[in-house]
Amino acid sequence: MTEPETNPDNLQQRIAAARETARREAFRLARDSGAAIVTRPMFHGDTESTVRDVEPLAGARAASDLELATRGTARDYIRQAREAGHSWEQIGQALGLAPGADQAGPTVAEAAYTYAAGNPHAAIRYGRSFFWQCRSCDQAISDRGLIAGPTDDEMGHAENCPRLAAAIAEWDASWEAEP
Repeated sequence: MTEPETNPDNLQQRIAAARETARREAFRLARDSGAAIVTRPMFHGDTESTVRDVEPLAGARAASDLELATRGTARDYIRQAREAGHSWEQIGQALGLAPGADQAGPTVAEAAYTYAAGNPHAAIRYGRSFFWQCRSCDQAISDRGLIAGPTDDEMGHAENCPRLAAAIAEWDASWEAEP
């Protein structure tokens, strides 16, 4: 598995590049949907330096649409990671999540599950689940997160699924290691 980025300089460079890409795509989406092109000051209070941009409300709408689509793309990659056998802990580390920060959850794994499945408070009535296809037993899995162990958390595995058996063995070993 690829290790998560730990160098803060590289992280800032990646964020800046992603932001520039998002701005460029939001501009393109708004323009292509017929938004008016406006001229605005490049910097607040600077009347001499201007930049061409899309009308601000159209730009905000396009950026919001892009944000929703990007979140869906992230979930698609998370689904692929679960199907490839990666744990919620590994996914959380790859996403650079921290427990108790922006995502709900006292562990990195729970923060990753919340990122993928949604906020637990919003799912009080119907519960939360994240669906993926197990490559070992070829069954659709309704992943309920980190609640009571793999047997209860990953509903849908075939009875003789080797992946589920390995997850149960790992879960049992972690409890035996507890003092």
